[in-house]
Amino acid sequence: MAWSRKDYPESMKNLDEPVRNKAIEIANSLMEEDYEEGRALSIAISQAKEWYENRGEETVSHITHHLVSEGSKWILKTADGDEQRTFSTKEEAMKEIETLRKEKSMKVMVHDADGKFQKVI
Repeated sequence: MAWSRKDYPESMKNLDEPVRNKAIEIANSLMEEDYEEGRALSIAISQAKEWYENRGEETVSHITHHLVSEGSKWILKTADGDEQRTFSTKEEAMKEIETLRKEKSMKVMVHDADGKFQKVI
């Protein structure tokens, strides 16, 4: 289900309009990537709040990669899932992300070991 400015989840009702609109945009994108609804909403609201706080900064407009835990490994994958790299530790992955960010513009959604949104870098 795609949400709109007039039809959005109850969890977004108390957000300021610019934050809510961004959260709707992010949530719709995550749902297209087959995220579970509750998880998509949680991530979207958190990211929208961060976006609002940092809106004066120049940023990449959308998530290009995700860093997720799979068992004992950490996987850095493109948002479309076409490419991925595997790392033994999260620290190793974060070092590689910093190197990659020097070479190209990317925005990485970092998840914790339980799969919950942690931060965007």
